Amino acid sequence: MHSPAREIRPLYRRANGTAGAVALLCMVSACNLDGLILTESTRVGHKQLPDPAPQTVTGAVVNGSGAAISVLSGEGKPLGGLAAVAQDGGKFQLQIDGTTALNNVVLQARLGRRQWLALVPELPAQPSVLAPPRTFALADLSPGVLQMEPTGTVLTLLLAGKLQRMGQSLGSASSSALVDTAIAVHQQLLAGDPALVGFAQVVARLHAQAKPEQGTEQEVPFTVATGGSLLRMAFLQAQAVDVDGDNAADLTTAAFDAALAAATDAFQFKACYVPNKIRVVLQTRLLDNPKNANCESFLPYQWTDKKAEKRVFITGGIHKDTLRCTAAGQTGCLTQDQIDAGSAALGNWKPNVVPLFDDGSHGDGTAGDGVWTAALDLPYLEPLAGVTPVRIAYKYTYGQPSQGWTDSEEFPGNQRILELVDVSGDHVITRFDLFADETSNKDKKNGLFSGCDGQMKWLDQTATDCPSDTRERKVDIDGDCVIDGWPPASSVGPLSVPCKK
Repeated sequence: MHSPAREIRPLYRRANGTAGAVALLCMVSACNLDGLILTESTRVGHKQLPDPAPQTVTGAVVNGSGAAISVLSGEGKPLGGLAAVAQDGGKFQLQIDGTTALNNVVLQARLGRRQWLALVPELPAQPSVLAPPRTFALADLSPGVLQMEPTGTVLTLLLAGKLQRMGQSLGSASSSALVDTAIAVHQQLLAGDPALVGFAQVVARLHAQAKPEQGTEQEVPFTVATGGSLLRMAFLQAQAVDVDGDNAADLTTAAFDAALAAATDAFQFKACYVPNKIRVVLQTRLLDNPKNANCESFLPYQWTDKKAEKRVFITGGIHKDTLRCTAAGQTGCLTQDQIDAGSAALGNWKPNVVPLFDDGSHGDGTAGDGVWTAALDLPYLEPLAGVTPVRIAYKYTYGQPSQGWTDSEEFPGNQRILELVDVSGDHVITRFDLFADETSNKDKKNGLFSGCDGQMKWLDQTATDCPSDTRERKVDIDGDCVIDGWPPASSVGPLSVPCKK
């Protein structure tokens, strides 16, 4: 059977100082031919198939001869093995293994403390071992960029800054949404939007002052990592820099942060979201001596023993209170297929099958911080008038793969309950829990309330003196009994699709 064609839709570029577009060729997978080669090879002594041919990204760094070229993930982490050096005239050739696909990465050029950035939303792997070596010009991969110069840096920082304010990162965004937004922002910049031009001037000023003859990789001006300013304090500490153009050295990132905030207020992130489904990020912290919502210390291992070989899992299903469709064409409810799919994603109440991660992958923000994360795609009902949200029930377990309930669950005879409502407005529902916390969204024998009969109820079922905790909400992140903000950043973003033209 033929594989469907993989289309790389035309990416935006700026040619001769004007906005334009260049179409990349559609590449069709030749897996049927590979299959023939594999079949034939089994007849002649199992000859090994060749590796896919490499791919090369070419470009130039303006006034950057000798600059080191590298690739950063959308979270700002270097991707090993991808490096080059700009030669005479700043020209470079970055070779990439044919099996490697890049999504939402940032190409970086560094010369001392001077830095250039260019966002690359997508570079597909070779479609076949038969495909010849391919070369891509940077201008065909990075919207609004002809070569590595300050404009590309401005666009990259604007998108990273906008996503950071949305609680996301470049790595978690949809590639198609990044392309659409970058095109729109570049056009807005060319049109002279004051806020965007003001930020571009700040970036150009920092770029011009950065010393190209000295500086470590941590002393370059910018980062796309989330969780703080996109201007590095290490850069400001390494040399005197005038950020805002008042002829005085700036000792903090305040002026840069203000200019970036004003610029990101001036445009919208262009994304179209998958209907009837939403990404749900469930996180639980499992550490010794935690404090619950009553600011009381509690024992998370009351029903399970702490062992090094154990890990955290989740299990659950669509709650019985979710409205079920009883007739074809009915709206504001879930079909049986949707219910089955949602329950399957949650584990169908089988313990220790659906894992959470604390290794910095699979949506987990930081490896080894005791926060375990699962990212699930679940059915969703748009919050229209009269529509009851999708409701789920779940609990965390702490055990070994496929272990039973004994010595693994949070609290026997109880479950957590959650309504899938996007309270934060970021198109991702994130729920942060403490493992075995009896004062949370536990449905029965809940220790959070007095005078509420110990029952956790849905928001539309509670009296004013018995508040509900059945939706995503801001949390105490650092355990000091003070609400800090939305849950820790995850590396996953919303479910989105290319917007219709």
